[in-house]
Amino acid sequence: MLLSILAFLKPMLETALTPYDRFRAMREMRYGSGWDVAGNKWFVLVGASLILILTIVLLAVRRWRLQRQQQNQALEFDEECYRRGLTAEEHEILTGIVERSELKRRNSIFTMVVAFDRGASKLMQEQFAQGKSIVERKRLSTTVNTVKDKLGLAGRARNYGVRRSRGDKGLSSRTIPEGKLVTVTLAGKAENQRIEGVVAKNDEYEIVIRTAIPLSSKPGQVWNVRYQLGSATWEFDGLTMACGPEGLELSHSDNIHFLNRRRFLRANVRRHALVSRFPMILKDIDGQDMAPEFVEGIVTEISGPGLRIRCDLEVRHGDRVLVIFELEKGKVIQDIGEVRGSRDTAVTRSIGVELIGLSDAGVNEMVRVTNRIAVQQGADMEEGSEDLIMAGGPAHG
Repeated sequence: MLLSILAFLKPMLETALTPYDRFRAMREMRYGSGWDVAGNKWFVLVGASLILILTIVLLAVRRWRLQRQQQNQALEFDEECYRRGLTAEEHEILTGIVERSELKRRNSIFTMVVAFDRGASKLMQEQFAQGKSIVERKRLSTTVNTVKDKLGLAGRARNYGVRRSRGDKGLSSRTIPEGKLVTVTLAGKAENQRIEGVVAKNDEYEIVIRTAIPLSSKPGQVWNVRYQLGSATWEFDGLTMACGPEGLELSHSDNIHFLNRRRFLRANVRRHALVSRFPMILKDIDGQDMAPEFVEGIVTEISGPGLRIRCDLEVRHGDRVLVIFELEKGKVIQDIGEVRGSRDTAVTRSIGVELIGLSDAGVNEMVRVTNRIAVQQGADMEEGSEDLIMAGGPAHG
């Protein structure tokens, strides 16, 4: 039926429309009715308004979600503080530490010792600089340490990319004995401005350093302290709590890190030695006297507190041994050593050992004898770090 109608109307349409009319009709069919959407201002205004409204709604929803997230984090933070046994004062101090620790999530403070130390240092520096009394400054320092202990962060050592021995964990400026020599300088100052001093007092609250040159320091200033312990140099920062006739009173720090170890000359020697494992289990068999079982060895190289020993003793890196040998005529060294490396040679085993129980005077004596022997030998004045001899470097003899 439809085809019949179209066939009937076709001749009339072809005769009624001129070629121009047909061309115009085709254009209107292709491009629409001629209504310009982009040019209609009401359509543009309505579209822009809808986009603006949707953007505002999305921003409002996002803000609402952030507020809910912050509220949940604050609730979790308060619950964790309660679980850790923090008092109201300690909770307030920890909140101040979090605000200065540059953490995006406040609950991370319970596990990140670096962030805690950064925030605590800024908090104490600000509070000390406000002119509070010495009693208030000491109380704040003590409270911060208490909070750190309750969070379980007091015993964690920061990683400074320096190898540490087993006994280095949990070091603190509190362990520096009174009467020891140290050097201090304001943080950021040049090394040639370091000032020598002696630890006049060291208790739970502060470390007092009496310097040869009288110092003037405002509360809250940061001082860099270095302490030479045997073959290692400790370094830490302390905040000025007070500065007066008694000396420079600094806050304690648990962030002890080590500078590059001292470098010693290496000397080739040949010293008879006795070596035994430590600790050992001593047994009384058939009434015999209990005594450690030593094996004979030869010290073939000395580098400060580092020894290269040739002996038939199976050890691994990190093991501890008892070492007895004659440093020079009339002077016998007896100390505990930590194995830094070992390897088999064509004849026996060669092990590198670091003597870890020597006092400052003992290390200085080892260095003196090593330097004298090296100078006498004359041929090998090579300077090498103690890590070379302890990590399985070339052995002689």
